[in-house]
Amino acid sequence: MSIDAQGVVRALVRAAESGHERPPGEVRRPTIIVSRTMGSGGDAAARALGARLGLEVYGSEILDAVARQAKVDKKLMSSLNEYAVTAADAWLYAAFFAKNVSRDDYLAQLAATVRALHRLGGIILGRGAYVILENRPALRVRITGSVEACAVRVAAEDGIGLEEAKEKVRESNRKRGKFVWDMFHRRLNDPTNFDLVVNTDKLVSMDPVVDMIVAMQGATGLAVPKATAAAG
Repeated sequence: MSIDAQGVVRALVRAAESGHERPPGEVRRPTIIVSRTMGSGGDAAARALGARLGLEVYGSEILDAVARQAKVDKKLMSSLNEYAVTAADAWLYAAFFAKNVSRDDYLAQLAATVRALHRLGGIILGRGAYVILENRPALRVRITGSVEACAVRVAAEDGIGLEEAKEKVRESNRKRGKFVWDMFHRRLNDPTNFDLVVNTDKLVSMDPVVDMIVAMQGATGLAVPKATAAAG
């Protein structure tokens, strides 16, 4: 699905927490949060889910919006997001932003963007969105797998050796877990944080994952786009 990501996110940021009510009779589009392990197939599943339900998938767009709000270069914000630091390392924020920006400033900008995306509806990838939106109607999905199985996929996709791929997966797991802990004091692999947890170790196609998410969407009583009924 092709979207004007820059235009959409700019509008979302302007509308974030604006207090405007949804017009009468307008059905809220569902929000599905997908947290995933590198190599689990989570990104492919999210794209397939978006195509089936007619929903946008928001990944790097969130970084774009936060970076725009903080007036920093996207690459710098990406580095900050990937290498989230502890409070004791707060000096790194100043190095990235060239000004004194606290963890709270960054988190506030990220949370405002995620809440704005929730108002529009769509599929949000990572960024601790399952914590930010935990008290709002949304389906929270975790797609994961063992280091070994995920590394096989990464090795094939990146054209690298299996041992290098394993290290890449482990490092990604460490960084993502650290980001969630440092920002939200939550354990990324705690299954109680999610409505659905899928282990893709034995799956070749992500179609069954999409089927499970759609089924869970209906089972939890959250709105499912009409396009789903036609597809089914």
